[in-house]
Amino acid sequence: RQSKVGDAYPFPFVEGELDFRPLLQAVMADRLRGRPVPDIARAFQRGVATGVHDAGVTLCRELDVSTVAVSGGVFQNALLLSDLKHLFDEDPLVVWANGLVPPNDGGISLGQAALAAIRCTSSRSP
Repeated sequence: RQSKVGDAYPFPFVEGELDFRPLLQAVMADRLRGRPVPDIARAFQRGVATGVHDAGVTLCRELDVSTVAVSGGVFQNALLLSDLKHLFDEDPLVVWANGLVPPNDGGISLGQAALAAIRCTSSRSP
């Protein structure tokens, strides 16, 4: 069964931090009311995307930058990444996400190997 998109749960960016408490409170309230789990999951995911978007826009404005980079295992979730990119379509910001290198342990391992190779190469220089 496909869930409805529905509204995003609140995940406010307050004083430089995303406040997860309203997000979890909304999940618990809907669960107690008997809302279907797929709909809760979708609203949770939309809430995370909206919160990350709001944080990105605020920080870009404060820091006078125009590029947002998202990485880490959470952004392997294609639906979450798609929601986030869609939200940023309305802004004059560029979003970078992992494409060729995985954003989790595989990417970390590749980065570690690259640094080791650079160190080995530079230590051999005269």
